[in-house]
Amino acid sequence: MGKTKNLVSVKALQLALSSGEEAAYNEWDGDHFMTTEVCSQKAYKEAGIKDPKKELSLIEVHDCFSITELVTMEDLFISKKGEAVKDILDGFYDLKTGGVPCQVDGGLKCFGHPVGASGIRMIYEIYLQINGRAEDRQLENPRLGLTHNI
Repeated sequence: MGKTKNLVSVKALQLALSSGEEAAYNEWDGDHFMTTEVCSQKAYKEAGIKDPKKELSLIEVHDCFSITELVTMEDLFISKKGEAVKDILDGFYDLKTGGVPCQVDGGLKCFGHPVGASGIRMIYEIYLQINGRAEDRQLENPRLGLTHNI
């Protein structure tokens, strides 16, 4: 049998669901998604990731609104709570100079936000990056990517 090319391994896959009940209580201040926090902690554990801010090569997150992207960066434990905007302004999530490039392909709005296909498109971007096939937006030696979808 010939050598298989272009394979990318999935190290973790997690799903967290909610009825939205947490929104009915005063303890929830609406500044995060509980499901993303729960899901990301489980995924990091499954994948053996101890410090996502240092270990991830790139991320694709659900950025249907600007605030959603900021909240997600914090819920994924990449930016500290309340500091995602600072990290963005400091260039941490930039394509070529950032620590963890985010939305290197332009994000959901760049693609018209096709709801059903959004997650698949994000996964495909990670696949292209890891295989060195992302053309103008190609990162140098990406090893580990994360996708997030709501």
